[in-house]
Amino acid sequence: MSDADQVADSKSPLSIAEFARRQLAVIERQMLAATDLADLIDLSITGLRQLSGGSDVELWLHDPVGELDRHLDPAGVLSGTVRLLDDSYPFVSLYSEAPEWNRTTSGVFNDADLFKSAAAIEQTLMLPVLDHDLLVGSVHVGNPRSAVMMDENQMAMLSDFVAKMPLLINRLVELDRVRDFVLLDPASHVANRAGLLRDLEREISRARRSQKAPLLVALKLVGLEGMGNLSQRHIQHRILRSVAAKISEGLRDMDAIARISEDCFGVMVVDAPDSEATKIVTRWEAELQGQLIDDGAGGVLELRTESSFHQCDLDMLSGTDASVIAQRLVTSVEQSLMSSPS
Repeated sequence: MSDADQVADSKSPLSIAEFARRQLAVIERQMLAATDLADLIDLSITGLRQLSGGSDVELWLHDPVGELDRHLDPAGVLSGTVRLLDDSYPFVSLYSEAPEWNRTTSGVFNDADLFKSAAAIEQTLMLPVLDHDLLVGSVHVGNPRSAVMMDENQMAMLSDFVAKMPLLINRLVELDRVRDFVLLDPASHVANRAGLLRDLEREISRARRSQKAPLLVALKLVGLEGMGNLSQRHIQHRILRSVAAKISEGLRDMDAIARISEDCFGVMVVDAPDSEATKIVTRWEAELQGQLIDDGAGGVLELRTESSFHQCDLDMLSGTDASVIAQRLVTSVEQSLMSSPS
């Protein structure tokens, strides 16, 4: 090829397939660099929409033990819909070994809760999501481009992209498990300070959308500070585990408890009404107060508690990075404890 031909070729317009390949390469690089599951899912949906030309995308994933739910806010601001299903029947019932597209009026999807909130969906494309040959979900595209459906190469690109998704999701879930281990307090068997900050950051991001701010409580155990020798430390750790378990009994899945200092727990309560904050703290104090403890040195200690709490206001949650707000909240309840009389 002459230099003139090469110049002319470099100026020629890209084919649709080549343009799609280049766009896909960019998205896949971003997916490989993602460290957050919500970002990875959002990039996946973006890639699916670009490859298929569809107007809507729904991603259904089997999550029988809530593993994905712990790391992903399905109600978050994503470019499509994510459904985490504890029962595999909804997508298994739609399963086919190859991509399949049907008009929604054909009756195939009439019993499935698919694209119920979207209007003017005339056709749908279904692609199975397989993880090591095991069906773990399905991708549904509303109104895919007919030209894509009829092009074997573009359909192959789409299927190959879907095949990579569970591999990348599994990688991030494993990373999150490692992070969770690092964020665990070995003495009390609940999260440590860094773990509470992570949970607060996540909840602050949700609160900005739901307009329901969390309650943060600090509970300090008084009476353990003098227990310094080895046998006393074992007793202290047993007490810490007991107190953590007692508090955890009344918490829901989205709430969180952590040991934020040597003798202090931090508790995050989601969607707690302002009027209930004092009652919640009083109830915990009543359950913990007055326990008699063998001090490991021939004596007995009476366990007492001190508490402070901060009910977040929505104005505080706006316009600032979530990690900065989380740090401020924890510092605020700790300082309230230090300034309050014993």
